Amino acid sequence: MRDTWTRAQRRTLYHPAVYDDAQPVESYWESTVERTAGEHAPLEGSESCDVAVVGGGYTGLSAALHLARDYGVDVRVLEAGPIGWGASGRNGGFCTLAPTKLSVSQLLARYGMEETRRFYANQLEAIDLVDSLRGDEGIHYDRQGDGNLLVAHKPSCYRDLEGEAEALARISGMKTRLYTREAFAREGHDGTEQFGALHIGAGFALHPLKLALGIARAAARRGAALHDHSRVIEWRREGGAHRLVTRGGELRARRVIVATNGYTRDALHPAFDGVLLPALSNVITTRALSEEELARQSWRTETPICNTRHLLFYYRLLPDRRFLFGARGDTTGRPEHATKMRAWMVRRLGELFPGWKNIPVTHFWCGLVCGTSRLTPCLGRLDEDPSVWYALGYHGNGVNTAPWAGMILAQQLAGAETRKPSVSAVMAGLAPRFRLPALRLWALRGAYLYYRWLDGK
Repeated sequence: MRDTWTRAQRRTLYHPAVYDDAQPVESYWESTVERTAGEHAPLEGSESCDVAVVGGGYTGLSAALHLARDYGVDVRVLEAGPIGWGASGRNGGFCTLAPTKLSVSQLLARYGMEETRRFYANQLEAIDLVDSLRGDEGIHYDRQGDGNLLVAHKPSCYRDLEGEAEALARISGMKTRLYTREAFAREGHDGTEQFGALHIGAGFALHPLKLALGIARAAARRGAALHDHSRVIEWRREGGAHRLVTRGGELRARRVIVATNGYTRDALHPAFDGVLLPALSNVITTRALSEEELARQSWRTETPICNTRHLLFYYRLLPDRRFLFGARGDTTGRPEHATKMRAWMVRRLGELFPGWKNIPVTHFWCGLVCGTSRLTPCLGRLDEDPSVWYALGYHGNGVNTAPWAGMILAQQLAGAETRKPSVSAVMAGLAPRFRLPALRLWALRGAYLYYRWLDGK
């Protein structure tokens, strides 16, 4: 294995605009928080620490918080942009199940009952962890709703919801409730792609950037050092230490946590080259809706909602009565394609909810979710270098899993795990590289075409 990995900023799958950390994120979330100038200074000069964390999102910030608070470890976080600049500050705010593209039946077939049960137990632990941060660290993140909802987007998908409810009850004892189309129109919402729903009694909605900034401030308060605008551009292994170089300085550390998820560059480290497949997710928010406008779609819930499309739509009502609507789609990241994507999403919002067809949209933004070849997350340490740890690949559901993964990494680094094994085999270890990784985007585009055909539109 090579001992030096240089210019880690060069190789990317998408247009450079997607990775331009100098550009502000024009999201609704950014417009509703206050950042303190200079709160987390860029790395300057030469510094050292026990554990260096690459990535200032949920995973890295949670790892730093738990290492500093629970184990007194000297830890520093290096973030390429502002803290929470990546997916942690851009997502839809769904603290819900589950970070995999495999169904419960597929998980059972691949991993067996014990590991699938452990996986869902891990998920419930993760939701509880995020919930506990309100009391333990005083983090206010606008908690909303109760559980999460899956909506059948066509009549045949209601049978899938029935199967999911039965499987979840069998493996986890999780409370679920099925709604017919008529019942959900009375208690949830109506729409052209509403043919019944499944309520899963785990999770809630939140303000994702408030969560990220809250964990960051808690970590700093507990003794962790956080450096924003400190992209790692060179990673050199020198004897028993790692040397991480940024534009402004260098950091030497005995151990490293890689917590960059969908923003991981293939050139960051050879072990992660070709392992991840980032995908663009896009979000719009409307202006605040009046009670009369909400009544047009019989809207009566604050619980976060996804539908059963393979290329899913996800949506929720925000505390100020704006409507958030998210979707997959663009596979280039080019600015001109973003304009087309925004127009497509506005049109689709009006098609799903005709009563809101002419409601103005105030914000549009996008960011990267992250998949793996095995369709489940990766958590552990490198076999070829046990001083490098990682947690990656949350498949668009990292709001609960990423903070939990950071906590687990902190426990493992500190040698403080109390349960063996604590992590389900569903998530343990690094996924295999994609076959022909240079063709990952072409494979994704082909999959999107197939999924659109399956979804029926």
